[in-house]
Amino acid sequence: MRCPACPVVKAGGERVVSGFGEASSSGNAPSFMTRSVSPPVSSPAPPRLLPTMGKRGRLAAAVAPPALVPLPVVLAAFLLSVATPALGRSPSCPAGWQISPVQNKCFMYISASLSWERSEALCRNRTGHLAALSSVQELNFTKSLCGSTSGCWVGGYHNTSTGSGWKWSGDSSVGDESLFPVEMLHANCSGTACGVATTNDLCALVTNSRASLAGKRCSESHGLICMMDHVNRCYHDHCHKEYFIALIAVSGFILATTLAVVVWLLVYRRSKKRRRSREALGSAAAALVAPQWKVFTSEELRSITKNFSEGNRLPGNAKTGGTYSGILPDGSKVAIKRLKRSSLQRKKDFYSEIRRVAKLYHPNLVAVKGCCYDHGDRFIVYEFVANGPLDVWLHHIPRGGRSLDWAMRMRAATTLAQGIAFLHDKVKPQVVHRDIRASNVLLDEEFGAHLMGVGLSKFVPWEVMHERTVKAASYGYLAPEFIYRNELTTKSDVYSFGVLLLEIISGRRPAQSVESVGWQTIFEWATPLVQSHRYLDLLDPLIQDLPDVGVVQKVVDLVYSCTQHVPSVRPRMSHVVHQLQQLEMKSAASEQQLRSGTSTSATSPMLPLEVRTPR
Repeated sequence: MRCPACPVVKAGGERVVSGFGEASSSGNAPSFMTRSVSPPVSSPAPPRLLPTMGKRGRLAAAVAPPALVPLPVVLAAFLLSVATPALGRSPSCPAGWQISPVQNKCFMYISASLSWERSEALCRNRTGHLAALSSVQELNFTKSLCGSTSGCWVGGYHNTSTGSGWKWSGDSSVGDESLFPVEMLHANCSGTACGVATTNDLCALVTNSRASLAGKRCSESHGLICMMDHVNRCYHDHCHKEYFIALIAVSGFILATTLAVVVWLLVYRRSKKRRRSREALGSAAAALVAPQWKVFTSEELRSITKNFSEGNRLPGNAKTGGTYSGILPDGSKVAIKRLKRSSLQRKKDFYSEIRRVAKLYHPNLVAVKGCCYDHGDRFIVYEFVANGPLDVWLHHIPRGGRSLDWAMRMRAATTLAQGIAFLHDKVKPQVVHRDIRASNVLLDEEFGAHLMGVGLSKFVPWEVMHERTVKAASYGYLAPEFIYRNELTTKSDVYSFGVLLLEIISGRRPAQSVESVGWQTIFEWATPLVQSHRYLDLLDPLIQDLPDVGVVQKVVDLVYSCTQHVPSVRPRMSHVVHQLQQLEMKSAASEQQLRSGTSTSATSPMLPLEVRTPR
């Protein structure tokens, strides 16, 4: 809908100006008329095109690609686009009025034939007055507007009874005719020395035929030219003040609402994150609160280990100092790890590290119960895990001894994954174990896994750790990015766990000697079987109760997912925990079906295990 107070532009660049037509025969009321005038403003500059390259350059030059910006910025730009042209645009006039090229005034030509007094009253009704000319330029402008051959009234008159004073309809002061470089001439004057009438006032008239103002008796009827002193402004083709106020109000409301929504989303996101953190801490509080650890004396340790006798020595690497079993006065059994003597680590630093490691308490991590520092001799007291190292159960079973069945292996893998996930997701900053292997996993009475060696690298000499790293690399536990780039992240632990998971289900070492080919890695052996879909051939021959082939396939898929060469595509340990718990539950259900003799469909839906996984 077009604004009723703004000019209309026609084809060809002309602007239509509304005015008043001739008076009707009944009441001398003015009627509307229109006339076209050339626009005084210059045409706008052509839009700037954005240069582009390529086959689509022509299209890209016509349309600039939109930028992705936030909603508040879009609203702010919209407000600026509305307000800036309105505030910075040159003054304009309502419909029917034309702006003066000299000053910010609006003029209107009305063709009604009225006396000077009635013309002034008509202009007053139009929120203006008869044109009060103040320069030769305005005189020429009004002459160009006047469409009557007999002339048009303007806003000055000469009072013969008071001398040569001029009075303008829009000015209460008395001016001086020296404002005009030309004198007002009488209409019937034929010479340059025409006299001034003494009986009637003369009112000012502009005509196209005279170079200056003419004087006519004020009672005569002529057309008129009105003037508006205060120029209104148009805002986007609207001259109504109410429109601009409503626009600002609506835009402000939208902007305020958007900002409120953004603030609410930020607050909600932060509160949700805090709530999740509180729930995670609350649900695991009973299991993750570290017990009190104690500083033992060397005499106490010698007493409970029978002076570190060989009978109390536990299987393990003697190069790090050896591990001994012992019984505390309260009857609990512990394992005391004796570290190599070191003069580089002070007593205070040793206790500080033990305090840090002792806080990393989880049911699937070997708990630290205390320590001892005695003149360079360092000891760490761990909880005792009954069934010993996992590698003994996989590779050193005596003839006729008990082996791990499928359920035991799945339980060991699942609980081990839970311990690693705790180090990666619950501890801040994250802890990278870097030495996940079968000999560092201990099994309890229920064959749950307990990962040991967390933080132990700070206490082991560099030579021993380097030798262990080289061996781990040769055994195939270490991730490629650590071997070649010395890059160590939580994804490196995921890789090591994937290797260990394949070792658990197959009973093969990560690398072992084969008669026909020499040394062979576990993946060189397993990959051909996987490619030929011989999943059951991957299982340890000591496993008596064979699981469903679908379960084995999913475990193998998880192995290869964890051992991807690109670290970023390996899953998080929390995801691994969830997958293993689902598979463990499915295996238990299948075993129960076999024992009960019932047969159910292999595709029957399984109830999901309730497990919290970080998002």
